[in-house]
Amino acid sequence: MKGAYNRLFEAWRRERWSRELQRLPDGFLEEMREYAQRLREQGRMVDRSSLIGRIAERERENAERMWRELLELRVRKIIEAVLEGRAIPIENLTPEEKGLHAGIGRLIAEHLEKMRSTPTRGVSIPRGKPPKGMKVVRFLQSTPAIIGVDMKTYGPFKAEDVALLPEENAENLIRRGIAKEVETGG
Repeated sequence: MKGAYNRLFEAWRRERWSRELQRLPDGFLEEMREYAQRLREQGRMVDRSSLIGRIAERERENAERMWRELLELRVRKIIEAVLEGRAIPIENLTPEEKGLHAGIGRLIAEHLEKMRSTPTRGVSIPRGKPPKGMKVVRFLQSTPAIIGVDMKTYGPFKAEDVALLPEENAENLIRRGIAKEVETGG
């Protein structure tokens, strides 16, 4: 069993100290499932008040913690890679993780598409003052998406769309006759 513990420790250590998703050895997941099962069985058969029982219990606790952390780290790295648009070498994903990777990518793409296609017409204009550094504008013509001074993407916009934009971007659009400031009653 010490060999399985050492392999788990090494996989956990490599994953923890690397930004990139690490490749797991072939058969690793199945080996770890069998190892966990053996630890549970051993825990039922050993007197926990004895030295051997306490050592076995400590090994089980450490192995469970490392296994949980390893899986959580891998999920976090997969999500971050999808969000950042970074590729993950396919051989570094387990079969289960390949499904997770594809599913997360699909969900994010669907969400972004839904958000982009949501009409902005009829948006109620907020009452009161816009947040500091922001302005509400009404577009006078169709305008492609812009990158705001805050590095966020805004738009694309159609004529008559209303949007809350960083002040500097809003003023630039107003100066160029593309948008008009909307008084919010603040």
